[in-house]
Amino acid sequence: MNEFLSDNIITMNDTKHVDEQLTINQTECPYEIEKCVKWIKSNNLVKVCLQFPEELLLDSVKVALNLEKCLNRKVYILGDTTYGSCCVNVINAQHINTDGIIHFGHACLNPVNQISVFHVLPKRQVDLTCFQDQLKEVLQDTNKKCILFYDVAYAHLIESIYTSLKLTFNNLILSYLNCTSNVEFTDNKSSSETVVLGRIYNLENNSTINDYDAIFLGENGKTFSTLAMTIPAKKWYYFENNQIIEFNVLNSPWLKRRRFLVEKLKDANIVGIVVATLGIKDYLKCISMVKNILKQNNKKTYTLSVGKIDPTKLGNFLEIDAFVVITCSENEIFDSRDYLRPILMPYEVDLAFNASRTFSTQYCIDFRQILPGGLNYCDLKTSKDADMSLISGEIRNTNKDNICIDKMDALVLKTPGVVAIGNAGAQFLQERSWKGVEQNLGQDSPCPAQVGRKGIASHYYNELLCTDKKDNMKT
Repeated sequence: MNEFLSDNIITMNDTKHVDEQLTINQTECPYEIEKCVKWIKSNNLVKVCLQFPEELLLDSVKVALNLEKCLNRKVYILGDTTYGSCCVNVINAQHINTDGIIHFGHACLNPVNQISVFHVLPKRQVDLTCFQDQLKEVLQDTNKKCILFYDVAYAHLIESIYTSLKLTFNNLILSYLNCTSNVEFTDNKSSSETVVLGRIYNLENNSTINDYDAIFLGENGKTFSTLAMTIPAKKWYYFENNQIIEFNVLNSPWLKRRRFLVEKLKDANIVGIVVATLGIKDYLKCISMVKNILKQNNKKTYTLSVGKIDPTKLGNFLEIDAFVVITCSENEIFDSRDYLRPILMPYEVDLAFNASRTFSTQYCIDFRQILPGGLNYCDLKTSKDADMSLISGEIRNTNKDNICIDKMDALVLKTPGVVAIGNAGAQFLQERSWKGVEQNLGQDSPCPAQVGRKGIASHYYNELLCTDKKDNMKT
């Protein structure tokens, strides 16, 4: 029925006779087969990949067979995701030079490069009457400026909600999704460049986002927290358990922990830049910006790409004092406490070392917004003044490592047979008490080969307990 390409792409063979159990009811299809077919034909796409989250992979074969039956051509299923299911998996799709991807399930809506994407958004139900009544009770003033955001799972309900609320609230603004999806009403149809976390909104003349109250139709999850931290609205509300609740960022323990990690970054000497996305637009520009900021502040850097990030992988780089992760805004890594070293985002690098940026309760989690042209961009101004660490109490910015930083791009011969870059990782290795298995060439006398251990690591045959047991059996 199927075969694997590049270990992560499944292609469905041309099947003329589709079993009845694999046929999806088109009238109640949550996968929007007809809209998918219409999008493929209207864009003249030849090779199309289907991307499913893990919870929907059970239906992937049914969807693929129905699409093939309607299109009379092959489609491909992405078997896994490189970094996260909410991001469009451009890298795996490029293995077959695909020209289009249909993404099913929850989406972070980060823009991608050089490929057409169609989102089939999930559909969740909500008590619309309760939401409208709660909103009228919380806002009260019908002339108050407010803007409506929503989780992508409620996009199919937004048209009726907005139409109803607009009758009561005169200054209500609706945000749109920066994508092409199965809910055409919510798709962005303007050429505005103000895109924040996949959302687009157009404010009234002579108004700023600080003049608006923001309402989020959805629970207090990762999507809401990233929006509330990034967009500096006057007040933020979210709808959970049939109640509209006000969100106060100052009471968030997450923000206090992030401030602590920023201080840890200032104390770090060696910083690892972890590339956890290869598809989001402008990620290369962000890497260059972070490297430049760290270099201006005498920090040694390594750029790493380890696939899906976990504590075990990053724990192998003991010489690195802190990691800066270039990733999707909805990645859960920034909430984890399982990592040996601090995990920071690009905005926090700018916050730590850019003297022109002042501290604010708003956090720019979307790294594209701190690049030139972004809403939160600030010109880089490096401070050379010494300051005191709030953690160790030591004086920083003494400029004692300038010579090392200038030579970070040159190969330096440290000792015979060992080549290292600068003195970052090499110096850490030299100062370690244990450096791994060393050859000691010319120092040890030669000896004949000997039989090694047998068995498994927890129970070798030549261990003392094992030999004693064998002797007892003989006696």
